[in-house]
Amino acid sequence: MPKSRRISTVGISILLIAFAVVFGSISIPAHATLIKQSGGTLIVGTVESEMVTNMNPLTASGLSGDILGITYADSLIYIFPNGSYIPWLAQSWSITNGGKTITFNLVHNAYWINGTQKVMPITSQDVAFTFEVLKANKTLDINNVDPFISNISTPNNYTVIFNLTEQNVMLFDFIGGQTIIPYAWHSYFSNLSQIGSYPNMDIGHQLQSGPMLLQSIGNNQVNLVANPYFFKGKPNFDKEVIILYQSSSSELEALESGEIDVTYVDPSSAYNALSAYPGVRVYAFKDPFNLNLWFNDNVAPYNNTYFRIGLAYAINKTAILEKGEYGLGGKVNMGGLPWTLSSYYNNSVPYYSYNITEANYYFEKAGLRIGPSGYWEYPNGTVVKISLIDLNLADWDASMTLIEDNLLADHFEATFNVVPTSVWVQDIFGTYNFTVASFFNFGPLLGNPWYDLWCEYDSAGYWNFEHYNNPVVNQLLNESMLDVTNQTAFNNTIKEIQGITASQLPVIPIMGSDVYFAYLYNKVGGFYPDQQAMSPLDSLYAYSVTNQTATHGQGGNLLLYSGIGIVVILVAVGTAYFVRKYRSEKNKNPEQ
Repeated sequence: MPKSRRISTVGISILLIAFAVVFGSISIPAHATLIKQSGGTLIVGTVESEMVTNMNPLTASGLSGDILGITYADSLIYIFPNGSYIPWLAQSWSITNGGKTITFNLVHNAYWINGTQKVMPITSQDVAFTFEVLKANKTLDINNVDPFISNISTPNNYTVIFNLTEQNVMLFDFIGGQTIIPYAWHSYFSNLSQIGSYPNMDIGHQLQSGPMLLQSIGNNQVNLVANPYFFKGKPNFDKEVIILYQSSSSELEALESGEIDVTYVDPSSAYNALSAYPGVRVYAFKDPFNLNLWFNDNVAPYNNTYFRIGLAYAINKTAILEKGEYGLGGKVNMGGLPWTLSSYYNNSVPYYSYNITEANYYFEKAGLRIGPSGYWEYPNGTVVKISLIDLNLADWDASMTLIEDNLLADHFEATFNVVPTSVWVQDIFGTYNFTVASFFNFGPLLGNPWYDLWCEYDSAGYWNFEHYNNPVVNQLLNESMLDVTNQTAFNNTIKEIQGITASQLPVIPIMGSDVYFAYLYNKVGGFYPDQQAMSPLDSLYAYSVTNQTATHGQGGNLLLYSGIGIVVILVAVGTAYFVRKYRSEKNKNPEQ
């Protein structure tokens, strides 16, 4: 479950990672416990631009998504960043009938909580209802599982059986990782298609199920209490307070003064100072995703492989990681698989290090020349113009500015503009059909290598915004989907696909940056040293928290169990909802 750097800090509700929602709203495994201490209040600081407005786990994003990450902890399985699984709501499962039947056996001690009262168990009826809702709300079925489900049966309260129309390598991930919602919601609606717009904001009467329970929301503070009935065990502290700050500087001052216990930091300005500050410990961890420069593969000059190779050499990826992404640069996997098991990586694919001489060699092979204007030109004398656009995300924008500087230094007429989300999305799907701009964002965040590759590189891939179409890759993806029973064949096919795509779309991988998490070590316990954990907050299960009372009004960023992955996942829900809704509306109104 990946986490974008300070997603909630910038208040962005839409990110191009909707496929990450496969992991649902889930929590870390109970075995991560470090310190058995109870009582006290954990105070978390965050920089947020808006308060909670939506508590629907199928559509929430931003701070709402942060909170839902620990108040809804319900998916059938927990998927680690390396692609492995552990039981979650499903204590066991079986896959039979050639992969066409998946049976989940649920735990018997998970409950829906109303306010702070245990009201009903989570059962197979809730699971079946969730997928009925997806069927009735196509924009919420972002992984498009419904067409593959022939029927769902619930022989008893704790068994749910999915019968599928075909064997498919991604369906177990998608079904097992789906956030489960309560069947009790059905009484609120005459039509299930209305659930997508349900805000679920009646605090005190919400059906929650995670390790923490939402108690109140104020102007700048969110208050939560521990769920004594959480099926993985009650958290080792009683309360959590999330305080919103207007700026990173005020947030870090609050950490240094002891007003808050934990926060994320932007190390470009604060890492060294915080590392030397008494009582504060700063923890670095790798971002498990892939940063991309996206462009339309069918539009000049990007439709020329030599030009794309030239771009790969012309962009200083190391500088981007160090200065824009706050991390360490270096060689990374080039095959478009951000954080699946390393056995899927093709380590022989080429890496295009920053080299202007090589860049210019390939630009010339692409038929360009530096003209009298001092810019690269097409053979007819037209200047090559590269337009870069992105959302208002500080680190992405810093990276885009560095790319712009690289291209300007190498004789391109390049511009970069920050645009509203609506403009960004419409440029991909709308009037311009992604012909006037390039995008710097990050790619699939799945543990499923086949789906990662299919999303971006298949001609019909859900996130193939570049319009890449290679018949050999299409065929290999079809073959690898059927190879899952033969692991060697599957791995070899996946690596062959990576080799082709890495040589034809070499700009893609910019990966490996660090994210920093700061905490007061006299108040907060240590970290679980399990590298499977997504982040410090995934591993920070038990806290040594002193009894204290927050001095601010009412607010915050709660990630203690589900960690940073949940922010991205639930933000991704909003992304997918927006994009699918846009697509749907565009199909209804072709002139839009």
